[in-house]
Amino acid sequence: MTRNFKTGIILIAAGIVILLSQFGLIPGLSFLFLLGFGFITAYIILGGRKEYSYVGFLIPGVILLAVATFAALEEGAGPEGVNPGFFFMLLGLSFLAVFLVHTYWFKEPDQGNRFWPLFPAGGLLLFGIFISVATSEKWMEYLGLINYLWVVALIAVGVWLIISSIRSAKK
Repeated sequence: MTRNFKTGIILIAAGIVILLSQFGLIPGLSFLFLLGFGFITAYIILGGRKEYSYVGFLIPGVILLAVATFAALEEGAGPEGVNPGFFFMLLGLSFLAVFLVHTYWFKEPDQGNRFWPLFPAGGLLLFGIFISVATSEKWMEYLGLINYLWVVALIAVGVWLIISSIRSAKK
């Protein structure tokens, strides 16, 4: 199949799903999931990882799935709702998925092109955890724990830097 043929199939499928949604045959939450899976399917059909391209389909696909998952959690949570930090954690997991599915497999070890999804993933995950803790009723208890965790993190980074320095000196 040629690239134009594959693109044509994708556009027809997208048009059918959008038309069914406009007629009210696909509810909003299902539409988000279908749209997300549609983008991921387009990434797969067009040969995303084989050609190390088409990440433009993968990124909106996993982000839409994260938004749809949060909306589904909100819908089923009842009057209490879901902690807003989960939204950011799901977005962080979507960028982690981009790394694991796409950029991790790059043949060339270019650090910028290969590991870029880890930066938004880490930032969003940490922000989500922070929001979850800050909006929790037990946040004061967590603050006491964080007082020790950041010190452990500093020590761990220091050990990692020393080990990497020793390894690079041996080369």
